[in-house]
Amino acid sequence: MRFVSLSVIALGLSAACGPYVTRTPVSAPSPAGTPIRYATRPDSTRLAEARLVSLDAERLVFEQWTIDPAGLRGAWAFDSVATPSLATLQVRVGRRGNAGPGALIGAAVGLGLGVACASEDSWIVSDEACMAGYTLLGTGTGTLIGLLVRGDVWAPAAVPSRAPETVEPSVTVR
Repeated sequence: MRFVSLSVIALGLSAACGPYVTRTPVSAPSPAGTPIRYATRPDSTRLAEARLVSLDAERLVFEQWTIDPAGLRGAWAFDSVATPSLATLQVRVGRRGNAGPGALIGAAVGLGLGVACASEDSWIVSDEACMAGYTLLGTGTGTLIGLLVRGDVWAPAAVPSRAPETVEPSVTVR
């Protein structure tokens, strides 16, 4: 039972290492080749990653990495989506390390190993030394791994829209 609860804690902490989305919106992505994520209206929860080719009020043109059905070769393929059908558009604005979540995961794993070590009958190492040693070792190892494992930072992007057509009032003078 103790192993299951520690596994659930470690799994929950590892979820914190996923992609990070900022709340600060950015302007529409302009340079071609910018990494983007988009979702269309019918399925707005499924984000697809691609590289931007062009974006205007009519269409989002991008290229995605596709693999042939045999799974032997991959290539960049061009595709497009109507801009009004976009539910979400995000732009990659950077990368960040995961030292904090890595330290928490390492501490949880180290604590689990410390509990296992403390439950063993040993005259060489005390129970407190097992708990403290493995927890510190796990925290340090998790921090180092978290620093090496970098995740993308995404920001919501503005989608260009059509300017509403305005009708000029006409005035006739007699």
